[in-house]
Amino acid sequence: MRINTIKKKMKNGERVFGTMIKEARNINISEILEIAGFDYFVIDMEHASYDMSDIAPILEFARKTRVSSVVRIPRLDYAYVAKALDMGAEGIWVPHLDTVEEAKALVSYGKYPPEGRRGAAVPIFRQQERQEFKEAADYFRAVNDETLLIAQMESAEAIKNVEAITAVPGIDVAMMGTQDLSLDMGFPGQGNHPEVRAAVQKVVDACKKNGKASGNHIPGIEDLRYWIGQGMQMITWSYETNMIIDRGREALKLLKV
Repeated sequence: MRINTIKKKMKNGERVFGTMIKEARNINISEILEIAGFDYFVIDMEHASYDMSDIAPILEFARKTRVSSVVRIPRLDYAYVAKALDMGAEGIWVPHLDTVEEAKALVSYGKYPPEGRRGAAVPIFRQQERQEFKEAADYFRAVNDETLLIAQMESAEAIKNVEAITAVPGIDVAMMGTQDLSLDMGFPGQGNHPEVRAAVQKVVDACKKNGKASGNHIPGIEDLRYWIGQGMQMITWSYETNMIIDRGREALKLLKV
């Protein structure tokens, strides 16, 4: 059975580091990121143009590497959650999750009974794993244990409900959406505004209280270092496109002297 290494590490109190992809479609992107040293990557279906046929081969290839795969789905919807998991995703990241009811729905969609109501499926690439278990119930229980569920906090309502959201069994991570949060709070683009920062700290504190991991997805290294110091564990840095652009600019600046 494939172990979800980032879920295991976070449960042990360790930090994990990843990036988000929004343009790459080559199936070996996970291998490239593995060589770079990342623990996981996130496919952005919310803001990028990926569909299920795009992500399926990327996810299947990723299972041959040591890098964990996560999909940020467009919205909380059973079809997106179950389909992405059936395609091979090891984690589901839901944007704009604001309420306890939505958190419970995510768990229901992402877990097989009795924890949820996900429909039974054993894709071809999981047939060998299924054969490791004599009883079907044991297999589905093991899949549940390895599935990572991430609630993204992006609104004042989510911040208000964060303690209750992170207390929901099955929710593993509260991930910040600092840009959207700053917009919703009336401070567009001001991720370091004192009120925004206080809201993010509330998420970190709620996760510590309820034994869950917190995380952030921002491009700023110093800001990420700050939140690591506050106890965040799931650190998502930048996008693959930004890495190419930023590194290219740095190199050209040195070359064009």
